[in-house]
Amino acid sequence: MRRFVVVTCLLLATAAAHALDITVQIEGLDSEQETNVRAFLSLEQEKTRKRLTEGRLRLLHREAPTEIRRALQPFGYFKPKIESRLEQHEAGFQALYQIQPGPRIKLAKVEFNVTGPGMDDTRFSMGLMGLNLHENDFLDQTRYKVLKQQLLSDAIEAGYLDASYSIHEVRVDLDRYQAEIRLELASGPRYRFGEVRFVQDILDPEFLARYLRFRPGDPFSHEQLLTLQSNLIDSEYFSHVEVRTLRDEAVDGQVPTEVVLTPNKPNRYRIGLGFTTDTGPRVTLDWKRRLLGRNGHRMLSELRLSAPHSSLKTEYTVPLERPSKDSLSFSAQGDRFDTDTRRGERLLLNSARSVGLENHWRRTIGIDYSYEDFEVGAQDDNALLLVPYVSWSQLRSDGLYYIQRGHRINLRFEGAADQLLSSTSYLQAHTNNKLIRGLGDGNWRILTRMELGATLAQSLMELPASKRFFAGGDNSVRGFGWEEIGPQDSTGAVIGGRFLAVGSIELERLLTEKWSAAVFADAGNAFDPDYTTDIEYSVGFGVRWHSPVGPIRVDLASALSRDEPSVRLHIVIGPEL
Repeated sequence: MRRFVVVTCLLLATAAAHALDITVQIEGLDSEQETNVRAFLSLEQEKTRKRLTEGRLRLLHREAPTEIRRALQPFGYFKPKIESRLEQHEAGFQALYQIQPGPRIKLAKVEFNVTGPGMDDTRFSMGLMGLNLHENDFLDQTRYKVLKQQLLSDAIEAGYLDASYSIHEVRVDLDRYQAEIRLELASGPRYRFGEVRFVQDILDPEFLARYLRFRPGDPFSHEQLLTLQSNLIDSEYFSHVEVRTLRDEAVDGQVPTEVVLTPNKPNRYRIGLGFTTDTGPRVTLDWKRRLLGRNGHRMLSELRLSAPHSSLKTEYTVPLERPSKDSLSFSAQGDRFDTDTRRGERLLLNSARSVGLENHWRRTIGIDYSYEDFEVGAQDDNALLLVPYVSWSQLRSDGLYYIQRGHRINLRFEGAADQLLSSTSYLQAHTNNKLIRGLGDGNWRILTRMELGATLAQSLMELPASKRFFAGGDNSVRGFGWEEIGPQDSTGAVIGGRFLAVGSIELERLLTEKWSAAVFADAGNAFDPDYTTDIEYSVGFGVRWHSPVGPIRVDLASALSRDEPSVRLHIVIGPEL
């Protein structure tokens, strides 16, 4: 007897240690339906278990048709035809399920009602349209659940915080092979904003109140509170922002809100390193004083060092009525240029008012007062300019790691008059834009870039170097050096122009999660009516590494417009837009 028990235990241990080799094949369904069927199949879930015996396998195979029917019901298939086979081969077992989903059930009736104080709210009078379910539609229970939850979320967002479904059911009549949906939403009262209390001691309460885009008595909205929290975090005044809805303290339907604010460190210090083939290595040092006084003023000082262009800037910012969007700034900046094209220094004082507009547009109106000492070609001169300007900008992006839809637009108009504290008169318009669009399955992208400029002035020689246009470089016409091309004087030195036209088109293909390759063509130049200038163009290819700190672009470009085409390497580290 003992020997029999030992042998039996050994056999059971051997069987337990040997997992059955099982494949599950499903035919006749689309990918979404097949995925749901596999999620329902117990056999699919248990096939990798080491203790799955042949007896258990056959039991699960017999239960599979029932599970398949349940898996197809959410898609509206209630009469599928299923043929199942379990075959044993030398390599193991194969479970085969051939499925004909059959006719798809339709909705004979969709009923939606609202009870309670919200029954007369116009937003619910279009409830069926918002639900987007109609008679004669195919029944799709997954879509029904999503839309049902969306409608409830919209009700809560509109201030009906107690909203819930008193009736939510799907009835299926298999005899008549039709379905009905019945929904009844109990709205409950519509709440409104009450008092907003800020718990902090570093800013004036009246200044903080400017962040509120709602008033007591306005319909309650979670989205408004999330926007408030986001804007306060973005202000950098606070390291932590907690928004508490005090629903238990509601009086007459008004819900008070408490915003608990944890002060941030007053100073931020940062060191940055960068590289482009235009400027070579670049070091950036900045100090930001996040808060000066109790009305949200702040200051930023930044030093940028590179061989061809270094600058030092200090800016003082005063938040306006909408602190998260509007500001008034005063700045002082010094620049030093030392390139193959120009040399010199510039001192600049600036005052500007920046305002956020609709659709992510921003408008800035300002005035510059500058003194510039410059050398361009054989010209060694200086200029004093008082320059009022207005600019518009917009930056939109889908926010994806590999942007599929985004663009950047910058447009600026400026001018000066020699009668108003300036050494010359001119009017200038300049626009710099970029567009990114995904193609096909999202692995392909097309990127286009355009930069245009035009200046009305008596002559090019009256303009300082900073107000002339040059072309060539990493973000201009690749294949040429930074500001290497443009009108030339009698000595062959590039002296810039009063007009600019540069364009680029690029086709990029994602190769792996972090790597992509691109081919491109660039064309354009700076122009001036007093000089003969040809359009320069180049083609090339490159690779991109989508690193954690942003894209790194490495390009090889050939300047085809030159008599002896040359190849130039371009390396850029920085954002795509």
